[in-house]
Amino acid sequence: MKVCHSAQALSYGNGANLELLEAIWQRVTASIIGNQEQTGDFISDADKAVFDLIGLSWQHAISTLYQYAHSYKDFLKHILPYSNINELAMARATAYVSGHAQPQEALQLFEEIKGMDNVLDDFQMQQWRMDGYVVLERALDTQQCQAVIAAIADFLEIDIADPTQWYNSTNRNGIMVELTHHAALIAARNSKRIHKAFSQLWETDDLIVSADRCGFNPPHTELHPFSGPDLHWDVDFTKPLNFGTQGIVYLTDTEAQQGALTLVPGFHHQLQSRVDEFKHQQHEVDLHKLGSKPIPAKAGDMVIWHQFLPHGSRANLTDKPRIVQYINMYPFPKGIE
Repeated sequence: MKVCHSAQALSYGNGANLELLEAIWQRVTASIIGNQEQTGDFISDADKAVFDLIGLSWQHAISTLYQYAHSYKDFLKHILPYSNINELAMARATAYVSGHAQPQEALQLFEEIKGMDNVLDDFQMQQWRMDGYVVLERALDTQQCQAVIAAIADFLEIDIADPTQWYNSTNRNGIMVELTHHAALIAARNSKRIHKAFSQLWETDDLIVSADRCGFNPPHTELHPFSGPDLHWDVDFTKPLNFGTQGIVYLTDTEAQQGALTLVPGFHHQLQSRVDEFKHQQHEVDLHKLGSKPIPAKAGDMVIWHQFLPHGSRANLTDKPRIVQYINMYPFPKGIE
């Protein structure tokens, strides 16, 4: 890792060492200057993990890196309000990249998670192995759900209790809500019950939580039809396929016809042998014919699925919106220089 000595890079007001962020900025922007297409090709899995550690979505990081490729100071100034940069986050990121032990505070958390009773029972673990998904009940409590809903409503600048406002917000990208940084979202990501569930699936307590978005899927109407996404994968088929997870928390009771998450159970057993069928045409294939299934659940429940499963939302055919927060956890990528 390149050693930087600028005062801005070495520390910020909260004591966080930001040398690693400047090193990423220097390496990445050297590659993207002159490249007009804003893709994530220059962002490594380790970079994404670092951004998750500081609470910055990697999509936002990419757009900001392109926008401020000529000024690290401006890049840093822009991301600070949208991230959770602190001394522990930067210490964890630096330790992972350098191959050193995690800070004591992180190690204490891992030990606490390890000592917790399992939150997924034997039946659920068997379902995970067979179907590639599991429902973690009561991942968040009612108060946590309401706090995130309030944050989403504030971001969308709507009264969720008023159906006439559901379709008017300009801060919504289809069913996706580009809200990633808020105290309520951070509190949800720090749920130890959620951490324990992912630790059972990954078989390690040393995990990073993603800085993901939220979702607001109002009822389908003729004037406001369902915009997708339909079944798809968030996997790069041109690279080796590795185990991975994804997760969604329902913030309200969600019926099957309420735009519920839809999966193809069990397809994680088939993707490796059939990847060539979908490598260049996954969006041209009717993946529902593989056996899609909506997954209803209660408010506060979380669906975790194997990333090899085709997944997506669906048209909301009820009179209530589907409101969700996306949360994932994973180990820091290995084999990173």
